Amino acid sequence: MADAWILHPDYRTPPVPTDVAVTPGPWRHPDGGQIMNGAYERHLTGRRVEVVTVWFGYVLSHWRGPRMPRFSSPLVSAWNPVLAQGLTVDPSSPAPYHDELWCDRWIAEALLYGRKPYGAFTLPAGEALSWFDKSGGTGLVYHAQSAGDLVRVVAGTADSYGRLFDLDALIADYREALPPELAEPEMAALDAHRSQSPALDYILSENAEVLFTQAPLSVRGLTLGYPPRETAARIAAGAAA
Repeated sequence: MADAWILHPDYRTPPVPTDVAVTPGPWRHPDGGQIMNGAYERHLTGRRVEVVTVWFGYVLSHWRGPRMPRFSSPLVSAWNPVLAQGLTVDPSSPAPYHDELWCDRWIAEALLYGRKPYGAFTLPAGEALSWFDKSGGTGLVYHAQSAGDLVRVVAGTADSYGRLFDLDALIADYREALPPELAEPEMAALDAHRSQSPALDYILSENAEVLFTQAPLSVRGLTLGYPPRETAARIAAGAAA
């Protein structure tokens, strides 16, 4: 039997709506019936975990993956893939995304405030110029390209993966989370990235974005600040398909 849902407080959690026309969604705490709002997880049998992100009672993401107890990082969050991609389980439900550039603005801010190590966003030229000014002194490196009235930016930190993350803990987690034939290539890729950085590998290199799409899933997920447990589940599912 699954354990009870445990809330993991995270400053990325979108604020609840102030519009009284938006009624709360169906997800409630089992004890007390309060509206669920945030990132929750519970342990399942077989060393697995279930994770759900909920906004004002509406589910935005829901997945299961292996437990990976050693690794943690302030740059990694269950909210990062949700808010960067505008995810929702039911597209007809209310969601915190206000317009088509909401996710781009969220990515831009998350990069500035150290909530993810790498990302791409597109903003109106004036907003992009303001972002460039704010990025000074943050250790971010970026590549920008204009597209009419918009500017597309790919940005990432210059710090090395070895400084940003506890790679030993993550590699040990992957060793236990996946069968050896799946774990070993991912572990080797993570180890090889110790002295590299998101900026060096995937912004300043020639054909940087192509290289990023070709990187192993463990590296891509970590670079975007996505939960390794979700990444490991994707690796296993891809091998089984």
